Amino acid sequence: MQLPSFVLLGLAATSVSAIDAYYHLGQNCDGNAIVCSNLNPGVCCSDGRSLANTIGYRGIPTNWVIAARGYGGNQCGDTSTVREVAQNTNFLCLKNRFGTPLGATRYAFGANSKRRDDFSGSEVTESSECQKPDQLVLADGVTKYDIAGLDDDVVDELLKLASEGTAIPAAFHSLKL
Repeated sequence: MQLPSFVLLGLAATSVSAIDAYYHLGQNCDGNAIVCSNLNPGVCCSDGRSLANTIGYRGIPTNWVIAARGYGGNQCGDTSTVREVAQNTNFLCLKNRFGTPLGATRYAFGANSKRRDDFSGSEVTESSECQKPDQLVLADGVTKYDIAGLDDDVVDELLKLASEGTAIPAAFHSLKL
C-alpha cells in the first residue's frame, strides 16, 4: 500500500519534534542556561545542582498540550514545586514561586496531568532514566556550547564564567555548537 506524500511528510514532521528544557538562572526564563535538548515525555531532566530560578520549555509543537513540572530537588520524584500547562504555544516558563531552586523537570501529554499520579501512571513512569543537560546557552540565546560528557566541575566553571559575563576561554571554543 502506498501512502500519499502529504501523509508521509506529516509523519516525518511529527517524528522530529523535540522539546528542550532550559535551566535558567534568570527570573523570567532568561539569561544563561544549561539545556536538556530533545527531552522526551516522561523522562526526567536533572541539572544535578538545583540552581535554576526558572525552567523554560522551548520547541513545543503548537498542536501539543503538555503539563510540565519543576522539582525542588535533583530528582523528579522529589516534591513538586511548580506545575504549568502549555497549549497552543511553543514556549512554557516554570517559575519558582517558593524560593527553592529548581533542579529537575519533566513533562507529560495532556492538560489533565494535574495529580502526581499522572506523572507515574502508564504513560509516564517513575524510572531511573534521567537526562543530564547537554548544552550551555549564553544569555544572547545564540552562543551554545556542547557540555555533554564534561565533568560537573568543568560545567560549573563554565556557568560561573558565563554568569560573571567573563569571556569563555579559548580552551573551550572547540565545544561551541
